[in-house]
Amino acid sequence: MAKQTTRQANKKKPMPPRLFRKFVKFVLTLGVLGLIALLSLTVLFPVRQCVAEGRTSYTANQFEDAMGIGWVKMNLFTADKAALARKVHAALPYAHIIKISRRLPGTLHLTVEERVPAFVQEQDGLWWLITQDARLLGTAEEPPQGLMPLTGAPLVEPAAGQRAKWKNAFTAPSDIDVLLACLRESSLWEGVTALRISTAALPDAIYQDRIRIRFGTTAPSVAGATQEGTLREKLRMAEEVIAEKDAQNPLQQGILDLSTVGKAYFTADWD
Repeated sequence: MAKQTTRQANKKKPMPPRLFRKFVKFVLTLGVLGLIALLSLTVLFPVRQCVAEGRTSYTANQFEDAMGIGWVKMNLFTADKAALARKVHAALPYAHIIKISRRLPGTLHLTVEERVPAFVQEQDGLWWLITQDARLLGTAEEPPQGLMPLTGAPLVEPAAGQRAKWKNAFTAPSDIDVLLACLRESSLWEGVTALRISTAALPDAIYQDRIRIRFGTTAPSVAGATQEGTLREKLRMAEEVIAEKDAQNPLQQGILDLSTVGKAYFTADWD
């Protein structure tokens, strides 16, 4: 009798009707919310348009075509913003996407800047326009005025909207940025007539079409030094050597090699 009473006591008591109704309601609510979330990420909130804000010569329709809005199914919440920016850069090379944000019910809002060319390079009878961060904007049939020429190495499979790559060169966009920033602080800047891409990380600077300055690399050789600090020191030495050579002969041609940190070698030669 005692064993039977114990078994009856161990039996689970049925859930009270009121608590059972609350549980069913909770499960149904979760199901509805899950369904809404699923629809939001698949069927609901399709991207229908984009709005471009900022300095740009492209129209909203051009941005929409570049991203595929209207002919590719795209959900506002699952759209890959990085991939969309890459599509825009490839199709509209002058557009620089700063930010892409989502706006209900179906709008992508673009914050855009216009890219501007900083360099020009001649290849196969065309003049490639190149930004400071080494992006190819397109070509011109005549050499544009006011842009820094790039020479020394041919472009590899150039295409508008892509990063510039040079044959047998290791120059990166960040290297060009560092060099330009430091050159602009130097007294030599007004005399720089071209940059020559070389096998070194940094392009060479052509000064007054008569002195080729080889920088080599900006890798710091002293603990605690920076790339910019190393390059500024090289430029300071270049200023001193060129001033000395100009005092002797203002038409002196040659190569000034600064590849070794702390050393300057001048060769009265030109290639």
